[in-house]
Amino acid sequence: MPLEIHANPVQIRVRAALLIVACLLAVAACGKKEQAAAPATAAQPAAGASPQVVAPAAPEVTVADLLAAATRAMNEERLVTPAGDNAIEIYLQVLAKEANNVSATQALVDLFPLAAGNAEREIANRNLDEATRIVALLDQASPGSYTVSTLKSKLNAARTQLQREEERRLAQETAAQQREQAASQAAAAPPPAAAPAQPTRTAQAEPRPVEAAPKPAEPAAPPPPAQPVGETREPVLTRQVRPTYPAAAARRKQEGWVEVSFTVDTNGSVSDVNVVRAQPRGVFDRDATRAVSQWQFEPAMDNGKAVSRQLTRRIEFALKAQ
Repeated sequence: MPLEIHANPVQIRVRAALLIVACLLAVAACGKKEQAAAPATAAQPAAGASPQVVAPAAPEVTVADLLAAATRAMNEERLVTPAGDNAIEIYLQVLAKEANNVSATQALVDLFPLAAGNAEREIANRNLDEATRIVALLDQASPGSYTVSTLKSKLNAARTQLQREEERRLAQETAAQQREQAASQAAAAPPPAAAPAQPTRTAQAEPRPVEAAPKPAEPAAPPPPAQPVGETREPVLTRQVRPTYPAAAARRKQEGWVEVSFTVDTNGSVSDVNVVRAQPRGVFDRDATRAVSQWQFEPAMDNGKAVSRQLTRRIEFALKAQ
């Protein structure tokens, strides 16, 4: 007789609940394994793809680096050239990073007259592009300076002169081309028709009057002697003496400037130093004129001959930052 086992309904419900809980735990475990494997898979580069290389960031150029580069440029006499690697441009970069840097400010004051002399020489030699670049640097170093305004006026005058010369040259070339064209047209034109022959006279020819002997030509006047052609340029500063800062102004922490006019003689020395304007008046005048009187120039040249020249310069007096 077979054995019959009767299950309790409560036991059946308990077993079903346990089975459902076991299935849910198994599904949750599988999901955690997939999530743990996913980041590792994503971290691997695709097959055949090159790994990404990140370049290291360039080190930042410090003020100390720029000051060292400017000192090297001055020692190598790269005051305003070449473009992008000269002392004035490097000092301007220093001021862009540190507006009150004393070393850069004082260096630009010292370099200003020398750079202005270079600009005048380039203008005299008609290297106007280079002169324009130097004047732009001076304008950044000392905005609104009288010297920069004077250089700009000379630049404009030189450009106008070059433009007029170019216009005259083009006019001469056009006239020459027109003459050549007219000559070519005349050569290509057919010759004029010959005049009909005159009938021969049978009568006795009349005697021809005797022509007077021509007068001997007077000797031509000798041509004027050729004008000498030599170098023409403005004075070039070769020795600059820095002014002494007045002790009273230093104690009061007073700053200012003095604009002086003077004559560069034919031997390059300075004379007739006079104060044109000053701010404040009478504080720095004596020290500025005393320093400028000791400057030395290469004299101005006119067709190879040394000539005197009247110049104007502004002397800046600025205290060092504490």
